Amino acid sequence: MSHNSIKLAAAIVNRGAGNRAASIFHTYNHEILLAVRGHGTASSAVMDCLGLDEPEKDLVLGLSTQSGADRLLHALGREMEFYKPGHGIAFTLSLTGISLAAMDILSRHRDQDAKNNDTAEHKEDIPMANAHSYELIASVIHTDLATPVMEAARKAGCQGGTLIKAREIGTDASKKLFGLTLSQEKAILLILTPTDLRHPILKAICETVMKETGEHAVAISLPVDAVEGLSN
Repeated sequence: MSHNSIKLAAAIVNRGAGNRAASIFHTYNHEILLAVRGHGTASSAVMDCLGLDEPEKDLVLGLSTQSGADRLLHALGREMEFYKPGHGIAFTLSLTGISLAAMDILSRHRDQDAKNNDTAEHKEDIPMANAHSYELIASVIHTDLATPVMEAARKAGCQGGTLIKAREIGTDASKKLFGLTLSQEKAILLILTPTDLRHPILKAICETVMKETGEHAVAISLPVDAVEGLSN
């Protein structure tokens, strides 16, 4: 099993639906890495448009093979009704490295994956968004910057994001990273966006952080392999 055949799958659902999503992960032989509580960032207008009525979110992460990841996203979309606005989204990312212990766990499921591929259910085509037509933007921001940063991102085309609470750790000597002053209260802002909006959204985030703090933002983007629950 090569590294590029291993996927990190993520599902973002309304608070309380995380356990149901996790059970689907297990059904499709995903090892659950982490379940995290987050907060949606959609404004009232966007929430009305998307049918969102619960700002608190559950983020579920898991590891799988390529074939298992495709089936998982299809199952999540079908069973959790991601085709309905506000019910959730799921996506996968390719991994370039994995520990031996994690590889051993995944290898135990290869025979089961092969067996599932032989069934009539899994012989059907699994339609999903084209590879790399979406990207995941992750930025580290001060918690009190969530509102202005998201307002700027929305003006650049973003529909919404998920905030995960974080805390800076380290010694006093490591309070600066590439000139950025770090404080303990942080949040990781995750935004899933069509690739053509990546640059304007990143630019909006960085310009807003600079305007509000006088410091540079820490933000990255990652290509997403497949998506359920969003459309261009």
